[in-house]
Amino acid sequence: MALKTDFVSAIAMAVKELYPDSAIGEAQIAASISAPKKDFGDISSSIPLRLAGIANKRPNEIAVEIISHIRHGHETLIKSLKESGGYINAIVDETKYADMVTLAVWEEGDRYGSSDMGSSAKVIAEFPAVNPNKPWHIGHLRNALIGDSISDILEFCSYKVEREDYIDDLGLQVAQSLWGYLKLGAQPDKKFDQWLGEQYVEVNRRIESDDVRNEVAALLKALEEGTGEQAELGREISHKCVEAQYQTASSYGIYHDVMIWESDIVRARLLDAAIDVGLRSGALEKRTEGKNAGCIVVDLEKIRGFAKDFDNPEEHEKVIVRSDGTATYIAKDLAFHMWKLGILNPGFRYSDARVSNCGRRIFSTGKDGSAMDFGHGAAVINIIGSEQRYAQLMLKAIIGLMGYEKEAAGITHIPYGLVSVAGGSLSGRQGGWIGDGKAYTADVLLLESCAKALEMTRLSKRISQSANVKTISDAIGRAAIKFEFLRVAAQSAVVFSWEKALSFEGISGPYCLYSYARARRVLEKGGYMYNKPAGHGAMATRGADFELIKVIGAARDAVEKAGANHSPSVIADYVTQLATSFSTFYEGMAVIGSHEMEFRLELVNAYAVTMKNMLGLLGIEVVEEM
Repeated sequence: MALKTDFVSAIAMAVKELYPDSAIGEAQIAASISAPKKDFGDISSSIPLRLAGIANKRPNEIAVEIISHIRHGHETLIKSLKESGGYINAIVDETKYADMVTLAVWEEGDRYGSSDMGSSAKVIAEFPAVNPNKPWHIGHLRNALIGDSISDILEFCSYKVEREDYIDDLGLQVAQSLWGYLKLGAQPDKKFDQWLGEQYVEVNRRIESDDVRNEVAALLKALEEGTGEQAELGREISHKCVEAQYQTASSYGIYHDVMIWESDIVRARLLDAAIDVGLRSGALEKRTEGKNAGCIVVDLEKIRGFAKDFDNPEEHEKVIVRSDGTATYIAKDLAFHMWKLGILNPGFRYSDARVSNCGRRIFSTGKDGSAMDFGHGAAVINIIGSEQRYAQLMLKAIIGLMGYEKEAAGITHIPYGLVSVAGGSLSGRQGGWIGDGKAYTADVLLLESCAKALEMTRLSKRISQSANVKTISDAIGRAAIKFEFLRVAAQSAVVFSWEKALSFEGISGPYCLYSYARARRVLEKGGYMYNKPAGHGAMATRGADFELIKVIGAARDAVEKAGANHSPSVIADYVTQLATSFSTFYEGMAVIGSHEMEFRLELVNAYAVTMKNMLGLLGIEVVEEM
């Protein structure tokens, strides 16, 4: 809302007049804004503390000076200002601000809280890139939920987001699964990704045999060459597995715009083009002697300035392409990202992938199809495990060395921590994702969550009598998982707890859903007509109602912070604050039948709209009754 903007602008004008040589502008002042303790005001700035060293004055003196200039030149929403401990604290005009917030929510509706900071710039978000030979385990699920939420947040910030899924159908794991498909003789008797994953575990039990290992190596070579029946069968099996994985994705409301298959990247000779650019630019070099003779490498001395991780004195160069011509992981990723950033155009063809995708059309690279406008992003976001940090830094460094510094700067790695449920293993190779009561696939997790939610709703007289009890319990089950996975900062580990996730008392998805449904009941009982707010802000007090107004008014700030930091946990924190503030208001201030009923119904509606919008950024769909 305009509150923060006005306050920042007011301080900036005063600072520019008082300290024109300080080089402190609105960006620095905006970073200094915080919410003070209730007794000190409604909004606060610590910028005098930063100015103290520049002006050689005490912060409290500077604060008083700035306040004096603001009072003479800029008063909109701010009713009064005072200095405390070197901070500038403002008291807001509650009448004006209450009217402004309720009107803005009514006018903007499902766009309330949105931002234009993205200015339609194209961002490519890649997630979850699961190998096409197993079901999603809950680590993959966290990756996908983070990617989906970041995409929603960036779209709400007016970026054009392209959701990509990279399908590595040429990897060793796929070759092992193809061997199992050909040799083990079993027939699919369950969801294909689960069946194929179980076969993969069995293959790994046999891979110590020299015969099996040699046969798998031959299959891998056939996949990489891309011709013949074995390559065709490998693509067919991988596609069946992806179809099953997308059923899982759709059950969580996760969707993509396009799948990029590694076999199509190879077919388009994208890697050759990337290596050629690297060699011609001098970023890559081909060794003719020494231990890396015949290899294409990057000299680490050239890229040590990009990150301290390259300061290992024992490693002087990194092999990108081996002497036998096989590409390393970094080489493949380099080529892919040069396409993402528009540096290379391999002429991919796209056709309808024909898989479950939340009712949306999704395209896939392939031999047939048409040219389409995918790739060419101004920025790229990769949701990949923390263990890939070095590879991601290397990727940026090489692209920068090629002369594409601006493009390289647009690559952002979002690492995410491990996930566990009651100590369950997540090792796909060891089969820890096969449900045994402690280790979960994403499918099993959702089934159990919805089942537990259904048992809970049967204990509620109100919900159990609803005709939509199954819809409600499924929504609770999904919300429980999503909120629990997203409320923790991405880089931190998650230990999923049923007790916390399904609680209606604490910080949880179900608690937020219940809070929204309670607001909807108040509006229904009060006969709220959803008319344009009629300027009832004078009815606002300095109690829980205005505290709620301030939280609702901060929606855009939360969204922009989440977008700038690519952090769904910022939205989860805001949603929690929103629900808690509404609970305090609801329990402490009467709505129906009160003298202030018209204003308070407008406030309850503003809350409901804001909560629905913010939960939507976490991929959580609200229910109207609970």
